[in-house]
Amino acid sequence: MALPILNTPSYELTLPSNGKKIKFRSFLVKEEKLLMIANETGEEKERVLAINQIINNCTFDKLNANKMASFDVEYLFIKLRAKSVGESVDLKILCPDDKETYTEVTINLDDIKCKRPKKNSNIIKLEGDVGVILKYPSIETVAHDNLVDTIVDLIDSVYDGDAIFKGEDFSREELSEFVESMSQKQLQPVVNFFENMPKVGISVGVTNPKTGVKSTVLLEGLDTFF
Repeated sequence: MALPILNTPSYELTLPSNGKKIKFRSFLVKEEKLLMIANETGEEKERVLAINQIINNCTFDKLNANKMASFDVEYLFIKLRAKSVGESVDLKILCPDDKETYTEVTINLDDIKCKRPKKNSNIIKLEGDVGVILKYPSIETVAHDNLVDTIVDLIDSVYDGDAIFKGEDFSREELSEFVESMSQKQLQPVVNFFENMPKVGISVGVTNPKTGVKSTVLLEGLDTFF
């Protein structure tokens, strides 16, 4: 006798980066197990791998999280969590007025949005006719501790006049040397692109229980909510 098949409801959302609508399902026990094991290791690399695998599973293998923009991954994972575990999450927030007192707030994950900057060109002129065309970083790129490694992962292509060379056609060592050859003036627009990319977050009002001072705190990133 075969065991019955359990039905899992599916949902729909719009990806912030391109406006594409995708379908997803909630976590199953096997995905919860993946995340639990990754969190127990304490290794950021394992956590990123688990998040990527969960997204691949829960979007019916229609998305490759390794190739998605980091803010798309964050936004999708938060919505996955909301549908799987519950929309509300309780957080302890450090009050900014004295920077020592914590207060508890309840966040509705459905209220979290992806905020896009008004202007953030991905075409950066470096010198003369030479420049780079950048792409949004993956969640693995964001986890880099080294700035050069981060910038290397941002390079989609390099142009010299009308000639365009894909970044993937060069070795990581070659791209690293290229980034390290930049002056601080040339590097700054690249860093600005990274720092000004869309961010997933929410602003919440908090009241310091000791001082009574009311403040607004901006919460961003997966680590903030889980």
